[in-house]
Amino acid sequence: MRQPKYLMVETPQGLREACAILAGAATVALDLEADTLFHYGETACLAQLSDGAQIWLVDLRQVTDISPLKPILENTAVEKVLHGADYDIRLLRRHFGINCRPIFDTEVAARFLGMRRSGLAEVLAKRFGVVLDKKFQKRDWMQRPLTAEMCSYAAADVHWLVRLAGLMKADLTGLGRLAWVKEECDILAHSSDRIREPGPLFLGFKGADLLDRRNLAILESLLQARESLAEQRDRPPFKVLSPDVIRQIIRERPETDLELLRIDGLGRRSGTFRAVVLTAVRNALDLPDEQLPEYPRGIGRRPSRSHRFQARVQGLKEWRDSRSAALGLDGSLVCANSVIQELAAVKCPVTPDDLGRVKRLRKWQNREFGAEICNLLR
Repeated sequence: MRQPKYLMVETPQGLREACAILAGAATVALDLEADTLFHYGETACLAQLSDGAQIWLVDLRQVTDISPLKPILENTAVEKVLHGADYDIRLLRRHFGINCRPIFDTEVAARFLGMRRSGLAEVLAKRFGVVLDKKFQKRDWMQRPLTAEMCSYAAADVHWLVRLAGLMKADLTGLGRLAWVKEECDILAHSSDRIREPGPLFLGFKGADLLDRRNLAILESLLQARESLAEQRDRPPFKVLSPDVIRQIIRERPETDLELLRIDGLGRRSGTFRAVVLTAVRNALDLPDEQLPEYPRGIGRRPSRSHRFQARVQGLKEWRDSRSAALGLDGSLVCANSVIQELAAVKCPVTPDDLGRVKRLRKWQNREFGAEICNLLR
C-alpha cells in the first residue's frame, strides 16, 4: 500500500496554518494517539487531521496549546469524522476543553451496516483492500522522535475516513438507517458533557458489585495503594497490580509477608512494594463495620423482580433476537439488555408515546419498533 503524504505540525505557527485550511472544510477527519499503556495517567500525544485532501499530524508534545482547533472542532457546520469516537471526544473535553460535534463515527456506521468486525483495520480492508499494521496500536506514543513508520500509520488512520464516511452514508440511506446512526452519533458526541463525579475507585473495577462490604473495603484500599504506587513509578496502574492479582489478594487476605509471597506475581516485587500492599489489606481488615463501604444501590446490582417482569424481559429478548436476525444486526443495537430491563418495568404502555419515559430508548428505536414493543407489553 502506498503511504499517504502528511505534514508534520510541531509549532504554533504550523498549527495556525493548518487551521486556516481546515476552517474551509465541510468535513474533517480526526484521530488521536494517547498514552495509557506505558506511563501513569493519560497523555494526548498526537492529533491526526484531514480535510480529505491533506493530512496534518500535530505533535501534542510540542504544540500543547491547540486552541486554534477549537472553533473548527466545535463548528456545527463542520462534520467531524472519527472511528471509535468515544475515547477521543472525551480526551478532547478533559484535556483541551473542546466539545467536538457534530460527529460521524464510522465504527458505529459499520455496526449498523451489519459488520460484525467493526475495527478500522477490518473496515478498511473490506472497503478498500487496505492493510493497516496493528502493531502500532500499542506503541509508546510518548517517545520522541516518532519513527517514520509510526507517522505513516497515524496518517493512514485518517487518510480514508472522509471517503469512507461518504460511502457509508450512501449505504445507510439505502437501508433506511442513516437517521439511526446520526442519532447514535449525536448521543455519543454529547456523552463528553457528563462529568463523572469523584467517587470510590471500586466503581470502576469489574466484579466489585459482587463483593461483600469487607471485601469491598479491601478492594478500595488496594486500589488506592495501587494508584499511589503507579504515580510514584510513572506506570499504568494495571501494570503495577493487575486485576487478577487484586482478586487473589482479596480471596486470600494475606496478613504476613510470607502469605503474600504465595500469591502469583508478588514474589518478584520488592519488600517495600509488598509492605504497601500488606498495609492496605490490614487497614481494610481493621476498619470498623460501620465504616465499611457499600456498593451503591441501583448500580450493577438489580433488585429482584416479579414473575410478570421476568416474563416481559424474556418476551422482549426473544422479540429482539428475532428482529435483529432479520435486520442482520447485533441484538444490542436493536434493543440493549439495559433498555429491555427499563421497558419491562413500564406500566401498561398503549402507544409508542407512552415509551417516552424510558430514558435509554432511542427515538429511532421508538419510531421503528415502538408499536411492536407496546403489543408485547400489554
